[in-house]
Amino acid sequence: MRRFSILIFAIFLALSAKAQLEVKPGSFKEVDGFVNINPEIQTDDNDVPYAVLKVKTENINDKQRRELLFQGDAQTFIECEYNVGEVWVYLTYKASYLKISHPDLSSTEFWFPFDMKPKKGYELTLVNNAKMTEEELLERMRKLEEAMQSKPESQVVYVEKPAKEPKPATPEKPRKPLHTFITLNLSNNTYNQAAFGFTVGTMRKAGVFVTFMTNGVFTNLGVEEKWEHMKSEKIQAILDANPSYRAERSYVSMSVIGGLVFKVYGPINMKIGGGYSANSLWVKMFDIYDNRTDYWASDYSTYGFGGLVGVQAHLGRIVVSLDGATTNFSVFEGRIGIGYCFGKKE
Repeated sequence: MRRFSILIFAIFLALSAKAQLEVKPGSFKEVDGFVNINPEIQTDDNDVPYAVLKVKTENINDKQRRELLFQGDAQTFIECEYNVGEVWVYLTYKASYLKISHPDLSSTEFWFPFDMKPKKGYELTLVNNAKMTEEELLERMRKLEEAMQSKPESQVVYVEKPAKEPKPATPEKPRKPLHTFITLNLSNNTYNQAAFGFTVGTMRKAGVFVTFMTNGVFTNLGVEEKWEHMKSEKIQAILDANPSYRAERSYVSMSVIGGLVFKVYGPINMKIGGGYSANSLWVKMFDIYDNRTDYWASDYSTYGFGGLVGVQAHLGRIVVSLDGATTNFSVFEGRIGIGYCFGKKE
């Protein structure tokens, strides 16, 4: 009778010995209020937003859970956080399916029944249908046979309860890589005056920048007290009325502006800053016969506050910018720039 009992029990264990991973039917769903709350894991390498999938586990111990592998198609990026009793899988929200595998268990593929949304939370339950491994099965059978040979049939055999799983350490959150960028800029203002310069900055999700622009003219910045402000038409009328007069015109454009740059959405960043700026057109009129200066005149002249608002896009390593700047809100200019981004790619 004991031999027959051992045989029946062995057959029952053998039927359940093969490990099989599967997603519990009906367990996949969107979780209200559970969103991608990790500020360091928001987008994939192509700046496409992640969705976060909470994978709960049943009949899978802590060691097996940390050895689970998650894969998608070629367009799907995946990052994982292994927590107590579950795994948080950050994956490109456009993913159509997820393959879950383990070196000692099996693998399963789960096709998402509906399209996920960016920065939304979902969950499913992963189940290991096997009750024990093959080694555990043989060990149980050996112990059972020894116990039945040495004890009366009526004696109960107790199975030792497994030890409680230790609480894993909280994984350290990775920091986003630091980016340093530089662009070469070209501008034109409301008086059709051009300037050139550069912008340098550094950022993660946010950072700082400084930009310098000039047309290369720095002379006669201190003669403003001699100027008589008048429009270009009046200056030209004076020259026309005095054939012996000649004019020397000089454009001055210079600005140094610093500020903040921060990510808005995907590869798009916004810039805002302030500093010092100067814009002027001055004219010196003189008589060609005695070289005597008769007039210092200015069509426009403004010095002081310089402000800037702009956007820039990181297209891989290439940086493209479009900015609007002003000097004392009386002279305005548009700026375009193109440059390069250094540092580890996100």
